[in-house]
Parts: sequence; structure tokens; C-alpha cells
Amino acid sequence: MRQCVAMTSGPASNRCLAWLALLLASLVVLWPGAAAADPVCDGPEACCPAEQLEHLAAPETVRVGAVFIGLYNVDDKAQAWDADYYLYESWRPAPGFTPQTEIVNETSRLSSQFDETVLREGRCVRSRRIHSTLHSRFDLRAFPFDRQRLTLRLADAEHDADEVRYDRAPFVLGLDAEARSELPSWKVAPQVRFDVGDALLATHPGAPRYAFATLSIDVSRRADFYLTRFFLPLMLIMVVAFSVFWIHPDDLGSQVGIGVTCLLAVIAFQLGEASTLPAVEYLTLADRVYASSYVLITLALVESVYTNTLARQGDVARSARIDNLSRVLFPSATLLAIVGSFVVSFAGR
Repeated sequence: MRQCVAMTSGPASNRCLAWLALLLASLVVLWPGAAAADPVCDGPEACCPAEQLEHLAAPETVRVGAVFIGLYNVDDKAQAWDADYYLYESWRPAPGFTPQTEIVNETSRLSSQFDETVLREGRCVRSRRIHSTLHSRFDLRAFPFDRQRLTLRLADAEHDADEVRYDRAPFVLGLDAEARSELPSWKVAPQVRFDVGDALLATHPGAPRYAFATLSIDVSRRADFYLTRFFLPLMLIMVVAFSVFWIHPDDLGSQVGIGVTCLLAVIAFQLGEASTLPAVEYLTLADRVYASSYVLITLALVESVYTNTLARQGDVARSARIDNLSRVLFPSATLLAIVGSFVVSFAGR
């Protein structure tokens, strides 16, 4: 760089200037936020006027729709998913107007393959193929038996709801059959939902309302993985933990060893399961089941210490009665805790 600054003329100087220009161009391209926004329109003049009006003389109605050809990477922790889709907009030609449709819940654009606008039967039709990551707020209260809604939310970036509205009838809606099989951990509904409305983007007084169009796909989690990898081992651990009630009260070392080992195993299982979830402000169904397991195993340890104390004091008959009662009471309490967890978790949705 210093050598290039020192050279003021000649071929070497020209080469240095060329390298500097290339370096500056690379910095502009790679600098965060330097990527160019989507072009407004590239098509007939009637659909893509060079000058866009800041305020429209009359409200315009736009029809939007999408066909999803790929669904990927549903991320519970990030509450995001990837979609590969064709996005469509249709509107009547109007002077100085082209929809400025933006994808509100898009967190990153992975690729854009084409963008085409045509005039068809008196209406402008814009079609784009986009692959992007979208944010959808998940309700995980019933995890791992939860159902979610994957959403694609559209709004006009320039005109408020008094100037641009979305037609309640979508231009097109579709979900490719192969796309439904690309999420092995989820059951995907065959139909795409469509809804329109308006909402505030800011909370200050006098803030305008903007029209929104929401396309959504309902999915339900396949719980088989969690039942076999987490809940079945958890139930077996609980069975082992309750085996302390069949051990003689004098053998406190064996009872405590089993209880502590089972408690640590449950903690390890929950950490493995919780690592895939975000830090939400509520308890999931799985959290409630694990919390119940902690409490019951701890109570089983307390019962073991208590019956051992009775046995050492010579009250063996009473300690035996408590053990016999615990053999029924603790499994029953476990079943009630699981049922209660389901009821509370689904009622809170």
C-alpha cells in the first residue's frame, strides 16, 4: 500500500491504482449491510413506472400468493425455518405505483433465482423465486407434542393501509407434495392458510397502520423420537429409583446410591433435551415431567433415610409399612404428575 502511494506515474502506478480500486470495490460489496435491496420492478412501463408516487390518489388493492416448493431446517431454538418458494403479486396498472412488497419476518435471504414482471390480461403480475430464512414465534408449552404455524408475512414497505390493501382472495396458494416430506420431524398439513389484516409498526401517537398478508403452514411435531430417546428411559429410571422401597431399610447405602444415581441421570437427560429449545418464560410439558421426576426421586431418598432411622431405632414394623405404602403411592403419584402435566400444558395454549 505504501509503495502504491509513493508511485505517482508510470505503468507501476496504474497497476497500483487498479489494485486499490479493486480493493475498495470488494470492501463495498463485503461491508455489512452493503448488499443491494430487491429491485422494485423490472418489466413493462405500465407496471414499473420510473417515478414512484409518494402518496397515491386512490387506494390500490394487491393480490399476493405463494407456492412453497421446499421446507427445511425448523430450528426450535432460533424459532426459524427455511423456505424455498415462488412469491406472486398482482395489481392493476396505475400511474406512479408499483407494490413495494417486503417479507416482514425474513431474517436472511439465502438466494433469489429470478424476478419477472409481465402485463397479463390487463393486470401486472410479478413472480419471484426466493429461498430465505423466516422467523415464526413458536408456542412450546406442549413440547414435544406441540403444533406450530410456519408463517410468511408480507407488507408494503412504502404505503400504509389507507393506500395499499391486500385482497382477501390470494393470487395463488400451493404446497408441493415433496416439500411436505422434507421435514422428517414434523407432520405437515396439506393446505396453506391465508389471512389479511392491518397492524401498527410503531407505537408513537399518530403512527400509520400497514396492511399485512400472512401465509402459514400448520405443522405438528412427531413425538416418537422424544418418546424413545427421553421419556422411555426416564420412566425406566423412575422404576429403578422406586426399587429402593424393596431394599431393607438397614441398607441405606444401597438406597442412597440408587437414588442419587437416578437423580443425576434424569438431570443429564433433561440437559440433553433442553439444549435444543430456547430459554422461554414458561414451562414446557417436558419440563413439568422432568420437574416431577426430580421431586419424586428426592422424596424417595427422604423416605429411605426416614425408614432407615426407624429401623435403627428398632421400629422395623413401622418402616416396613411405610415401604409397602410407598410402593403404591409413588408410582401413582408419578402417573398423576404426568397426566397433570399434559392437562396444564395443553390448557395453557
